Amino acid sequence: MNRLLGAFALALAGCCCTHDQLDVPGPVETVDPVPKKVTKRICLLENGDIGKYWYTWLKSVQKRNADPNGVFTAEGSTLKVSGTDMGCVTTRDAYRDYRLTLEFRYVDNDVQLNKTAARDGGILFHSNGPDGAYGKGIWMYSFEYNVIQGASGDLIVVGNRANRPDAPHFSCKGNVDAATKGKASQHWDPNGPEIELKDGGRVRRCDVDLEWKNLKTQPLSPNERPIGEWNKAEVVCKGDSAAFFFNGKKVAEFRELKPSAGRIQLQSEGFGIEYRNIVLEPVD
Repeated sequence: MNRLLGAFALALAGCCCTHDQLDVPGPVETVDPVPKKVTKRICLLENGDIGKYWYTWLKSVQKRNADPNGVFTAEGSTLKVSGTDMGCVTTRDAYRDYRLTLEFRYVDNDVQLNKTAARDGGILFHSNGPDGAYGKGIWMYSFEYNVIQGASGDLIVVGNRANRPDAPHFSCKGNVDAATKGKASQHWDPNGPEIELKDGGRVRRCDVDLEWKNLKTQPLSPNERPIGEWNKAEVVCKGDSAAFFFNGKKVAEFRELKPSAGRIQLQSEGFGIEYRNIVLEPVD
């Protein structure tokens, strides 16, 4: 009998260790899934079914697929984010070598956490490590295609190993305008000097207003559509490189990304925002 009980306990423990079944409070230490090379078109949200490709994670709950207040809802191919909590939806699988496209728009509401800063969201890609490792329980460490009023297309290295030495190391290289190198607002310039980014580093897209301020009154970027209308974001990841496009315009490019694959997260940054037509496609 003891042997049978022991075998049953071991089997049960094995069943509880898959990352799709981990639903316990606190940052969940998981083995990152083996990245899948994208070889066909994948619509990451259809028929309002968030759970097919994604799981939810909220700062206030610290548990997968627990969203008691409906921060994330879906209709057809549109993910609707109320902004009443910080968090994200995260792909169950990890991916490499792909073109990710989506449309987004800001939808102000009375319940969002933030009503004064520049409207904000984000695409976190090559996400690795535990849920909630960054921001005291909010996001995985990752690279970010920033979605923010007046500056969508900035790159941010989300994470700082000084705060969590056991987290994955993230770094990449890019070129910046010589006049902005080393400043708080470095601007991407394909012909400028090379820099390395890590531990929270940031490079702004090529045409961001030098006087950009994190305010709701911030003017839009040159090719940004009016608040409430749809904008298109595109991230092209091939090998260890990543190129950013905003409404069809190339706004940044980086190389030697480490890691060069991982999960994808779409952020709730405390603002009402919607993402739609979220598609992965192969790259040439």
